[in-house]
Amino acid sequence: VVGRIKENRLSEQGGLVQPFFPMYQRPLQNMAAVLKTTREPAAMLSTMRQQVSQLDPTLPIFGIHTLREIRNNNVAPERLNLGLLGGFAALALILAIIGLYGLLAFTVTQRQREIGIRMALGAQRFDVLNLVVGQGMRLILAGVVIGLLGSFALTRVLASVLFKVEPTDPLTFVTVTFLLCVVALFACWLPARRAARADPMEALRYE
Repeated sequence: VVGRIKENRLSEQGGLVQPFFPMYQRPLQNMAAVLKTTREPAAMLSTMRQQVSQLDPTLPIFGIHTLREIRNNNVAPERLNLGLLGGFAALALILAIIGLYGLLAFTVTQRQREIGIRMALGAQRFDVLNLVVGQGMRLILAGVVIGLLGSFALTRVLASVLFKVEPTDPLTFVTVTFLLCVVALFACWLPARRAARADPMEALRYE
C-alpha cells in the first residue's frame, strides 16, 4: 500500500490510484537507476557507468542527471512565472509609494495655511506630525483591509500554482501587510516632517 505521488509535476493535484508492479511482471523499455551518495554526484559518474556495464554491456546509458537538476528543470516554468510576478509586484509597490508620497505631499501643500495657523496658535511639531501621519495612516489601513479582503477572495486562483504552501498562508499575509504599512508610514512621515519644519509666517504668507 503506497501513497499518491506527484509523477509529472510538483503542482499537479493527482487523484488517481498509483500502483507499483514488479519489473518481471510488467517490464518497461526504459528504466532509471537512482544512486544515493554523500559524495559529489559528478565524481560518481564513471563508477555508475562501470556498474551498469558489468550488468549488461549492451545497455545504452543516457540522460544522467542529479535530482537537483531534475527538480530545477521541473519547476523552471513556475520560477519564470514567479520572477515575472515578483518583478511586476515590485514595480507596483514602487508606483504605489511614489503615488502615495505625491498625494500626501500635495495634500500637505494644500493645507499649508491651515498648518501655519495651527502652529501660530501654539501647535507643536509633534502635533503637526500626528495630524498628517494619523490622517494618512487611516487611509492606508482602510486600503489594507480592502486589499486583504480581495486577496482572500482570489486565493482559489493561486491554489493550482502553489506547492506545499497554502493560499491563505498566515505568514505571507502578515509579512506583506507589515511591509506595506511600514512603507506607507515612511511615505506619510516625509511630508509630515517637512510640514512640521515650516515657518508659520512663511506658511501664512501664501494668503
